[in-house]
Amino acid sequence: MIKAEYAFDLPVPPRDAFAVLSDPARDPEWQSACVETRLLNGAAQPGCRYEITFRLLGRHMVFTVEIDEFEPGRRSRFHTLSGPFSYIGTYAYAERAEGGTRVHWTFEVEPGDYFGVMPGALLRKVLVNQVQKDSGKLAGELAHEAGTRP
Repeated sequence: MIKAEYAFDLPVPPRDAFAVLSDPARDPEWQSACVETRLLNGAAQPGCRYEITFRLLGRHMVFTVEIDEFEPGRRSRFHTLSGPFSYIGTYAYAERAEGGTRVHWTFEVEPGDYFGVMPGALLRKVLVNQVQKDSGKLAGELAHEAGTRP
C-alpha cells in the first residue's frame, strides 16, 4: 500500500471547500486528471456510488467508488469497489484562524502491477504533484470568485 498525503489551503469556509471537494459530480471541475464522473445511486452521501474516469500517466482508468463518510465541512472518505487497482481517499477540513480552510488530503493506493515497475515513491510523487497543481488552481479560482487572494 502506498500512502500519499498533502495539505493545502482554500480561501473559503470549510462547508464551501467541502461542497467542491467532496461531491464527486464536481471532480471534473477541479481535478485535471478526471475526465468524467457519473453518480450511480443518488446525491453524494454515505453509501453513494459513482463511476469516475481518469487519464493519468497516459492511461485511461475507470473506477466504481463508494462514499464511506460524508460530514459536511469536516471530513469525507471514499474507496474503490472496482477498477484497475484499489484506493481509499480522505479529505479532512479545518477552519483556519485567519480565515479559509486547511484541507488535509490522504490517498492510499494498492496499484498492484498496474503501473509496471514504477517505484512506489515515484507514484506517490506523481499523485501529490497532481493534487498540488489542482488544489493551487482551485484556490486561485475560488479567490477570484470571492475577490480575495488565495
